[in-house]
Amino acid sequence: MRTNRKWLLISLLILVVVTIGILLFVWYKSARDSGLVTPEKVSLYLETSVENGEKIPILVLSTVTGGGCDSASDLQTKETFSGNELLVEILGYNFTKGSGEVCPAVILESQTKVKLASNWLKDNGEKEIVFKLKGKENIYKLSYSQYQVTLTRVQATNVISSDRGKNIPSTSETLRTTLYPNDVAILYLSGSVDSEKDYRVALSKFAQEKGFIPAEQIYPTLLQTKKNWLYVVIKSRSIPEPNSSESLGKLPNEGVDVNLRAISDIDS
Repeated sequence: MRTNRKWLLISLLILVVVTIGILLFVWYKSARDSGLVTPEKVSLYLETSVENGEKIPILVLSTVTGGGCDSASDLQTKETFSGNELLVEILGYNFTKGSGEVCPAVILESQTKVKLASNWLKDNGEKEIVFKLKGKENIYKLSYSQYQVTLTRVQATNVISSDRGKNIPSTSETLRTTLYPNDVAILYLSGSVDSEKDYRVALSKFAQEKGFIPAEQIYPTLLQTKKNWLYVVIKSRSIPEPNSSESLGKLPNEGVDVNLRAISDIDS
């Protein structure tokens, strides 16, 4: 009987400790969030990422927060999916002003990434993304066709879409990215390349001689528009690491070099 009472008291003590811990965590989070700095404007970019072996689009939200000696947390958001609509509420970031006398000349940013699940993207119906910032609604239309993802402004006031590396423009730009299959890479030319000449037939023959498969044979809807590039499927070797390439030799009868590299978001 005493043993049962002992275990009952221990269980009650554990329950009390856990409850207090949860309450302290909720209080701390609430106190922390209440001090968030909410930006006036936020930049919106479109990237891709690989999830479970498949490429998905990523929304990148970013805002300038300060300089080299300052520090800021990730941009905090709350996402709610409802049918074909995604609501993204931009809450803000934690900021600490730097106190150093000599600070590096860098721009400090706070950002976050919102993943768009493949099944949500490819479900029937037009998709709409609503960003809420400072009481204002920013509405974008998201469309998917084959491998192409397009983000188009419907109404944008303080969440402005643009390409990376640009200052926030006055009006939003239409963003596009391609969800290339993971086994696709690019053969590209270097050297004395004639910008007006179409090298695709010669590249296709070169690719097959090297053991690659022209991507159009496996992914016929993956459009090939560059005259001096060729999308190829890699089956029996690894694709070079991002930001690197591999020389494969000369393109016969053309006097230009053929190189292999991974696909990046800027190829869209």
